[in-house]
Amino acid sequence: MLNTEINQKVQKSIANREYRKGDETRFYILTVKYDDNHYGVKLLDNHEETDLIDINGRLDVAKKDGMKMLRRRYPFASISDTTMVHYKDDRPNGVPWQKDSNEVLLELFAEINSSTTDSYLEAKKFEGELVNMHKPVAKNIILYGPPGTGKTYNVINHALKILNPDVDPDLLTNPARRHEAVKLYNRYIESNQVVFCTFHQSYSYEDFVEGFRFVKESEGYEVRDGVFKRICNAARAVVTNRRHTYDFDLSTTNFYKLSLGNSKDSNDDIYDYCIQKNKIALGWGNQVDYSQCNNKETIRRKYLDEAKDDRKFGVDAVDRFKHGINIDDIIIVSHGNYKARAIGKVTGKYEYDDAGVIEYHHFRNVEWLWVSKDDADIVPVERILIDKVFMQQAIYMLDKENLNIESLRELTAGRNEKGTGESQFVIVIDEINRGNISKIFGELITLIEPDKRLGQKNEISLTLPYSGNKFNVPCNVHILGTMNTADRSIALLDTALRRRFDFIEMMPDYGVLPSDVEGLDVRLLLQTINARIEYLFDRDHIVGHAYFITEEPTLDYYIEVMQYRIIPLLQEYFYDNWESIELVLGGAGKNEEDKDFLIIKNTAAANQLFADTSGLPEYEKTRYTIQANATIKALTRIYKQRGNADRQDVFI
Repeated sequence: MLNTEINQKVQKSIANREYRKGDETRFYILTVKYDDNHYGVKLLDNHEETDLIDINGRLDVAKKDGMKMLRRRYPFASISDTTMVHYKDDRPNGVPWQKDSNEVLLELFAEINSSTTDSYLEAKKFEGELVNMHKPVAKNIILYGPPGTGKTYNVINHALKILNPDVDPDLLTNPARRHEAVKLYNRYIESNQVVFCTFHQSYSYEDFVEGFRFVKESEGYEVRDGVFKRICNAARAVVTNRRHTYDFDLSTTNFYKLSLGNSKDSNDDIYDYCIQKNKIALGWGNQVDYSQCNNKETIRRKYLDEAKDDRKFGVDAVDRFKHGINIDDIIIVSHGNYKARAIGKVTGKYEYDDAGVIEYHHFRNVEWLWVSKDDADIVPVERILIDKVFMQQAIYMLDKENLNIESLRELTAGRNEKGTGESQFVIVIDEINRGNISKIFGELITLIEPDKRLGQKNEISLTLPYSGNKFNVPCNVHILGTMNTADRSIALLDTALRRRFDFIEMMPDYGVLPSDVEGLDVRLLLQTINARIEYLFDRDHIVGHAYFITEEPTLDYYIEVMQYRIIPLLQEYFYDNWESIELVLGGAGKNEEDKDFLIIKNTAAANQLFADTSGLPEYEKTRYTIQANATIKALTRIYKQRGNADRQDVFI
């Protein structure tokens, strides 16, 4: 076929985006084979072609040049956001586009970087400092600072750097790409690699680690895992207990939930036997051989005649086990409604064992992909299903729409669609200083130290009080907390917590505020307010820039911010000490007509209020109110009426 004909087919295929394989990424490197020593390479950014070159060489040369093209044009592009796909017109399966794995991209990435170290390190400069791509990330971090300084806002950036060290720095620093960062962060939430909780005075160990909870299904109390234990179990599952890998094809693979034995029985011989013998077993169907049954109707007749059981589900269970499950389908063995304890690939057809060593008689061979060692590392249901729990039916097909596909692929294939290497997990604790740390963490306060974690030189495991399970904290779990210093001084924070966390201070970023909005210098306004608060109170109670952030800055907006947000905040800070508030705001007006001030100061003597003033003190009372119709001068006077107007560097 002529090159022009191939190009016509390729362009039509690209127009229909047929090169997309799996999750959509920002960058695509497309190679097109013309013959064994001639390739074309295209680079796409958000499906728009940005570069095109012809290669005289084999496919390995085309791949390498395609990666070089990406690195030259987008030096911060990450592997997790890149797909390499190859076009060959005469593939036997009729599918022209073939996708390369992340492992191949990583090899190309490493090979190119090793030969261009200097230019690559120059490209990795981030915020004025050289980023060491292999520098260990702190396991426990607290972002602290006054209110409105962007602590919760920046949690997303810090989490993304932990979850994917190769993330594009521009994605984290460019406000125009904030929606992309949030979208990526939400994908990690959906795959349960990020969980969020907020500490408060009533938050407890039972919420965070484990405790007894009433379970409606069993109408009784059971030990339920808390948010921290669940994410530790999920993180541990991706780095331990994998026996084999299986990169399933979602279009052809079905997934089944199976109950195998009694998860509440400490002597669970059925489960243990199946794990040892690489089998799954079914208890329904009694001691009847269904080998010769070719459809559900023949199973029904034999079941009713010989099993002597008129329960309808028994027929369904046997039919699903024998006919529903296909070879290469995936079986997920549940552990109650909220956990899974094994994942296997079906490798054999239905078998009947009349004299088995266990009470079950119906079997199929499997290859176990992932098996928990004990109750300490059982997979939470969130790693399998999205916003669902397992039903109590012994066997049923799982709806693919409810599956956490990325997590399942990681458990079964040892790879992640979004990242490269070992997956990281982040628990975000908002307002971490508002909880009773000793009460919430309990004995775990020691386990979160980096050198006490799973696999480290000083690894520590302990027995949890409610479940009696052994527990440790994996190395790929990160704790990311936020702390409002105006809520409680950092000096009062639990000493045990301070010793185990790295602290990153978040202060107001005045540079993001405008310097001229209808004559108002918003930047200088906030700087002056904060300089006065720091002088009269302390720096832990200054005001963050987030209070003044808006997409449509107007004078009326900033007047309302001062009236309804800043002044009430100052009232809280100074405990209604209006004299101090007056100092911060640059004075007070004498009456409601005085609109050039944000607050109004009125005085009243006893003889103005009472007919008989005998026994009343002879001094004036002062009352402050907020001016409802303030003008721009009420705001500009704050930074124009300074003790030394020529100096602009006091506390700023």
